[in-house]
Amino acid sequence: MRPAHAALLLVAAALLGACQTAPSAPSATAENQKPVRIALVGDSTQTERQGYGTGFCANLVERVTCLNTAKGGSSTKTFRNEGLWNRAVQLKPDWMLIQFGHNDVQTGTRGVRETDLVTEYTPNLRRYVEEARAAGIQPILVTPIARRYFQPDGKIRDDLPAHVEAMKAVAAEMKVPLIDLHTISQDFFEKLGETEAHKLGPTKSDGKGGIVPDKTHFNLEGSHVLGRMVVEAMGRAVPELAPLVRKTPAAR
Repeated sequence: MRPAHAALLLVAAALLGACQTAPSAPSATAENQKPVRIALVGDSTQTERQGYGTGFCANLVERVTCLNTAKGGSSTKTFRNEGLWNRAVQLKPDWMLIQFGHNDVQTGTRGVRETDLVTEYTPNLRRYVEEARAAGIQPILVTPIARRYFQPDGKIRDDLPAHVEAMKAVAAEMKVPLIDLHTISQDFFEKLGETEAHKLGPTKSDGKGGIVPDKTHFNLEGSHVLGRMVVEAMGRAVPELAPLVRKTPAAR
């Protein structure tokens, strides 16, 4: 593991507090050795190529089958309309981490992606929870990861507050475990600072011949840092899943 990568993981652990120690090794009982299937359901920030999916799956113990069904550009509307939700359910995971928001606020897409907060986004989340449970799947809601939109004062401009609160409300109403990744990641990025936080992502063209940071997605190092963060947060949100977290961060 590169020194910079190790240092970032130490910062994340210090910031989150609850990650001070890795979960203790499970006893060698039949229940603790039972295979578990966990699926990621969401947009590009969960995928293997642009999101934390690679790092998330790498930080689970071997008895976990990690199923990444996330797709770039997905919103709560398009993930269903494109048949992705049905495919995810048919994989029959034991647990599902459901994360949407970035594309639900994506304007200018001719009504394809964006959703109304009250009449679509919130009901869509409820429906996902209901249908997952009906299929014998246990859902976990994950608030959308923060974008790295730094302001001059070093704080991040939050572009998703209403959707974050809506998801929290659905989780409370339906008694669904919640990972508040939005708050966790925003606090982490601000602690790192703009320069270091942007090192966790790729670059892209600014359309004028220049190169600028991609403030939404992640490179391989970012995937491992954020993936580890999500796995540990999952173990705190659902204590019975804590033994599924690798004792030490996975190497790149």
